[in-house]
Amino acid sequence: MKAAHFIVPLYLMMLACHVAHVFEEIWGGFWLMRTFPGLRCFLLVNWLLFCIPVLLLYFVLQGKRIAFLGSIIYTVIMVLNGVVHNVAFHLTGRYGNGFAGNYTGIGLIVIGIPLIYALWSKNAR
Repeated sequence: MKAAHFIVPLYLMMLACHVAHVFEEIWGGFWLMRTFPGLRCFLLVNWLLFCIPVLLLYFVLQGKRIAFLGSIIYTVIMVLNGVVHNVAFHLTGRYGNGFAGNYTGIGLIVIGIPLIYALWSKNAR
């Protein structure tokens, strides 16, 4: 099977991991939450940021070339997000009220790398 056949399942797993990541940040008290004026604002910003890849997925399904590029950028950002959460956690040892998000960050990395490959190989055609 070609890598392109895995785009939709991987993309859906990435979106699910994205949502789980936000919940982990809330549950663990990620330090960035303290900069927002409340949980509602944090959730609103994350909801808006989540709508972007959902829209990109729609256009990927339509075969729009620019959507593949946007999806690759989104996925690279999510992989880097997972890497930064894990590196910061391991350097500081702070999870609660610190760098919560490293558990789902592993998922972002594990799902993101093959998704980037699948998107890249489909976009190259």
